[in-house]
Amino acid sequence: MSVEAKVGAFVIASLLVLGAAIYFVRTAQTVPGQIPYKTYLRYAGGLDPGAAVLFGGIKVGQVTAVEPSSEDPTRIEIRFQVKRGTPVNEKSTARVSSVSLMSSPILSITTGTNEARRLTEGEVVPSEESVQMEEIMQRVAAVAETADELIMELRKEIPVLTGQAQTLLANLNEISGPGNQKRIAQALAELDTIMSRESPKIAEITDKLSSLAAHADEVVLSVQPFIANLDQTVANANITIDQVRDPLKKDLEELQHTIRQARTLLASLENVVRTNDRDISEIVRNLRSASENLDSLTQTLTQRPWNLIRTTQPPERKVPQ
Repeated sequence: MSVEAKVGAFVIASLLVLGAAIYFVRTAQTVPGQIPYKTYLRYAGGLDPGAAVLFGGIKVGQVTAVEPSSEDPTRIEIRFQVKRGTPVNEKSTARVSSVSLMSSPILSITTGTNEARRLTEGEVVPSEESVQMEEIMQRVAAVAETADELIMELRKEIPVLTGQAQTLLANLNEISGPGNQKRIAQALAELDTIMSRESPKIAEITDKLSSLAAHADEVVLSVQPFIANLDQTVANANITIDQVRDPLKKDLEELQHTIRQARTLLASLENVVRTNDRDISEIVRNLRSASENLDSLTQTLTQRPWNLIRTTQPPERKVPQ
């Protein structure tokens, strides 16, 4: 066998061994020291067993199986393994993506948060559906239709806008014509004349304003002690009010207590009067009768005072004839 044939056979054998090694590495289902997880999606996006699993953009494992779920065939169950120590947590989300437009699909897992609970072996990683190419094309088509409608509307509005722009330019040309330029020059000349004539007065007014501002500063400085005294007076008034408030509050409470007692006493008196109404009426009638008897006795004693000595009335004297 020639040397060329030996070299060719060696190259072919090396390629076969390399291809077999690559095949076994990509299709390996179980790797010692890796942790299995699973997730569920509605659309796998062409993901195959052996696809890379990226955690925060770092390759940490591979997909081991992609098949419909036995519990819900409308969902795709994706089983995968990652390196031991990969901090997959309950805030991490899995979705199908790709590193570039021409690369194969991969399973991407977000890092989640450091405070979230770490998922244990065999738990389900929360998933997030990826945007499908068909959906993107539909959105692009919708945007294109909207753009066409916008262009049609612009075509209708452009002539109107063009006419308005021409009218505006004509008005600007008229404003900036020779006649208006002369008027503007005359107005500026008159303004310069007025400024030259009134500049001394303006300077005088400015000086007065400066003097007034200085006096205002002096007034503010002189008012500051008054404000301080006013603040002290207010503080003293607050202290006095605080000192008087508690005694006044106590006096008001005592007054309210006295009023309640007076109301209770009046209610008791009213109850007594209501209960002894008949007795009081009888006493009043007796007093009235005693008063009448006393008046009668007084009149009798006035007319016949001897009744106090004699118990019988003397006979009437006869008139001599």
